[in-house]
Amino acid sequence: MTHSFLQRTLFKISSYLPCRIISGNQQQPYLERYHLLTLPFNIQIYLHRFVSSDPGQCLHNHPWKAALSFILSGQYIETRLDKTKADMPFRKRIVKAGNFNYINGEIYHRIDIEQKTSVWSLFMHSKKQESWGFMNTTNHQFAYQDHNQLVEQHNDPKWWVHADKPKNNPSMRQEL
Repeated sequence: MTHSFLQRTLFKISSYLPCRIISGNQQQPYLERYHLLTLPFNIQIYLHRFVSSDPGQCLHNHPWKAALSFILSGQYIETRLDKTKADMPFRKRIVKAGNFNYINGEIYHRIDIEQKTSVWSLFMHSKKQESWGFMNTTNHQFAYQDHNQLVEQHNDPKWWVHADKPKNNPSMRQEL
């Protein structure tokens, strides 16, 4: 697979940034999170690299009042629960390079990417206001489960202070 100049550049730059590997409940990595900076009012800005689809089939929400993603490279299919309709159907859309994606705690969604591809984005969020939640939608029967009951993950709010960098530990992340 040929990678664009932008993908190669992002991969190189990210090797110097504090990195957190986000894994699913089966410990399969699906997201590499690189801390860029903290703005006033605890607004965090990250470089994200999706290396796999969200694990499982559940939709999830986010713990922040507001979050915004700007796709830099690649594309994904987002499935959202449309709570504006009585039957709460699922809406799918392609989110590609150059697109913004607004997310908050009221939105339940999942991200799917093509195998053996990656998606890079700039991601920013406000202060955490609740826990992550997962919604199992099997047979359109909804069952919400709080993140803390479903998976155990390190939840240090300033994880990047002590996080390793890929330049020091290249095996911590997937190759480009």
